[in-house]
Amino acid sequence: MKTKRINPWLPILTLLSVLVCQPTWAHDLWITMDADQLKNGGQGVAAVFSSHHFPAPVADYMAPERTDKIYFITPDGRQVTAKKAKDGRFEPQNSLTENGTYVAVAIPVNGFATKTTEGYQRGKSKKDVTNAIQCRFSQKFAKAVFSKGNGGGNAFSKPLGHAMEIIPMKDPAALKAGDTLPVKVLLEGKPARTYIYGTYAGFSESANTYAYTTRTDKEGVAQIKMLHNGDWLLLAKMEEGYPDAAVCDLKSWAASLTFAIQ
Repeated sequence: MKTKRINPWLPILTLLSVLVCQPTWAHDLWITMDADQLKNGGQGVAAVFSSHHFPAPVADYMAPERTDKIYFITPDGRQVTAKKAKDGRFEPQNSLTENGTYVAVAIPVNGFATKTTEGYQRGKSKKDVTNAIQCRFSQKFAKAVFSKGNGGGNAFSKPLGHAMEIIPMKDPAALKAGDTLPVKVLLEGKPARTYIYGTYAGFSESANTYAYTTRTDKEGVAQIKMLHNGDWLLLAKMEEGYPDAAVCDLKSWAASLTFAIQ
């Protein structure tokens, strides 16, 4: 009787596979809108965060030098440039006067970041530094859906062409606690099979702690139960090995969607 030989490297290879398939918990990117200001007829003011906590403290505002693009999309699909407000947040360059559902968009400076024995080197691959420990090519995208009046329009449901994005298939302005929000996740323009993590303000003060986890189907669609009213955050992440290990180790994508439920 032959004895089946077990590959001694199998446990290590399995562990490496798990590490590559499951994204690590780096700081997440999202936008929070000033809900009280909107209710009082003001403009949409957006705060961009890089954090592990939701809601995030002011100390977790994304550094201005890490921001690439921030803009707003009107209910009829027009793009409005954002400008810096005095307190570190962003507001529209032109007044948002019409009632309907808007989208705020934030894109950081994406690309290579390599950890070395002297610290992180942003914008550089393993070939650009010495003493590289690990390199990641990161792409993050954040959207916030908010409304003036009773919402309306279809800008919120239109793909923006991000490398990864979460698209709400219903207007959050029309939902309340107990309803279900269907969302679609796209990766490089195609439906993505991935996990979505969701939470609402007040659920937990602990880092990386979520009230809801689900997985998209083959069409990239998932159903999110609105367990509570208030501000919500949805996150989707994926990562894989970088195509050329001599250049970088990992390639990652992340998308966030924030909105409020009445």
